Amino acid sequence: MSTETPEQILATADAEITAADRELRDLEARVIADDTEVTPEAIEQARGRRYFAGLRHQAAEKKAAKLRQEQQAAERAAAVAEAQRILSEVTDDDLAAAEAAAGEAMMRLRAVVRARNDAQERARSVLEACAALEPHNPPIGHQRGTPLAAAPQLGYGWRNGSPILWVDGQAMPRLDEDRVMDRARKHPGQADQEQADRQQEAARVRIIERDVALYRADRAAFEQLPAHRRKPALDSLGVDWDAYTEQRERGQLRQAQEV
Repeated sequence: MSTETPEQILATADAEITAADRELRDLEARVIADDTEVTPEAIEQARGRRYFAGLRHQAAEKKAAKLRQEQQAAERAAAVAEAQRILSEVTDDDLAAAEAAAGEAMMRLRAVVRARNDAQERARSVLEACAALEPHNPPIGHQRGTPLAAAPQLGYGWRNGSPILWVDGQAMPRLDEDRVMDRARKHPGQADQEQADRQQEAARVRIIERDVALYRADRAAFEQLPAHRRKPALDSLGVDWDAYTEQRERGQLRQAQEV
């Protein structure tokens, strides 16, 4: 591919035509001015050079057009190659493997949920089978002023005909498999939101720090900030907002009266 650009090729051809036109005009002007040194042969030769320059310009246009096509083809090839390289960074196989891994992780989570529920049921069965342990059943109705019996740290009981396992004084509910797995599915979005919240809080803190620095360095400039910027900065400095506002209003009133 040529090292010249299409614009350079055409510029060279244009310059040749311009030079040939100028030469022919100058010779014609000299003839009209009665310059006897200009011969007919010189005029014909100048016209020939102008004609030849026109032909060369046509050739330059074709060369420039071909060069543009070659450059565009090279740009297309480079763009396609770069796009293919980028796509190769994460392939469909990578996606399938990650999806399979996530599916296996969800299956493990489901197995743990089921195993946890099974462990609770078996633990309750052991407690219920022990004759030395009394069940602890929540009262259906409670009379005000009557103390409630403390729930056991580890025990069993019944509520409306449904079995209860008490752990650390609390009724241990059976895990909802779908709810637990749904929480896991929503975890990436929740993590993203928490990260966004942290970034937003960090940005808010940076603004307060800048406003505090302005308060210390240039009180007049600080006073030009809107109230929603001044108040957090003053709060961080321990300045009472109400007292500050009252003092500021008195100062503005005095200035207005002086004017």
